[in-house]
Amino acid sequence: MKTANREMLGAFANRRFMFVDIPEFDLKLRCQSLTEREKSNYETAILSKNGRGITRDRLADANRRLFALCVVDDKGERLFQDNEIETIATLDALIVSRVASACEVHVGMKDGDIGELVKNSNQITVDDSNSD
Repeated sequence: MKTANREMLGAFANRRFMFVDIPEFDLKLRCQSLTEREKSNYETAILSKNGRGITRDRLADANRRLFALCVVDDKGERLFQDNEIETIATLDALIVSRVASACEVHVGMKDGDIGELVKNSNQITVDDSNSD
């Protein structure tokens, strides 16, 4: 096994892709990996803007946000943009959950990462205020 150098690490800037089968509709969805920046932005998106806790709406949107970030067409273009989270909320929950779970693994999240994020936030309780 070779020891990696800086130039070799450049190959890790390429996206990886996978397919998630949706047998209920005889379809498959193409999903992309995320950059480290995209993954970090996703993880912090569920935090309240003031950084003090987790907002219930953002926690509820976590699967939808990941779905939007990862599901792409054959050209690698996202099927849903950040401003279409509510559209994803109208899709079949089984499909969104299945894809989001597969994407968690694909982007390098471990089981319980969201729970760890909640635990490590400044305020562990869910913030239901609308001050965000």
